[in-house]
Amino acid sequence: MTANSKRSTFTGLTMVLVTLVGCGLRSDGEPTALSVPRDVFPSEVAETNETPLLPNATLHPVYFLRDDVLVEIQRPLPPPVFLDAPLNNLLEGPTETEAESGFVSAIPAGTEVVDVALMRNNTISIHLNQTFFEIEGAQRIRASAQLVFTASALTNDTQGVVFFLEGEPVQLPNGEGSIEEVLEGRLPAPLTINDYSALAPVTFKE
Repeated sequence: MTANSKRSTFTGLTMVLVTLVGCGLRSDGEPTALSVPRDVFPSEVAETNETPLLPNATLHPVYFLRDDVLVEIQRPLPPPVFLDAPLNNLLEGPTETEAESGFVSAIPAGTEVVDVALMRNNTISIHLNQTFFEIEGAQRIRASAQLVFTASALTNDTQGVVFFLEGEPVQLPNGEGSIEEVLEGRLPAPLTINDYSALAPVTFKE
């Protein structure tokens, strides 16, 4: 190789190295760490994986259990919000973050709201599938309380909740485990939040 050729090669290599340094890349081929601005990925979404509050969403209370006590949690629901929306949200159970904080639901997985309606005298009727009625004892009491408290917040001056299975009224236990004896052809007395006062609901604040 001639002297002129060596000088040309050296000059070319020098220019390549200068270009690499100017672009922020290291000459040894290792990647360079780049800092990402904090506002690129909002921490609330990245850390909790929760759905952000939707535009025009309204807050509706649903009730879960923590340490055997009813706890009110406000859930944002997109419009239009019909009677079944908060109940179906309740049936989805606690979010992952809520579960990690100790929130649980006594309502069995697979429970479905077949129909919900506002009857005369502001009584709410909730038709459930068979899955709900497969639970017994304390779990049924707590699950009933969750539904009664959530349903009672659907409208002002609610007079209570009546439950149905396959079109037939079914009386659920009150907070003390008592079940009203209902005469054939008559509706049971609506269950109200007062029937579950022993569970002492509280409002959850993050």
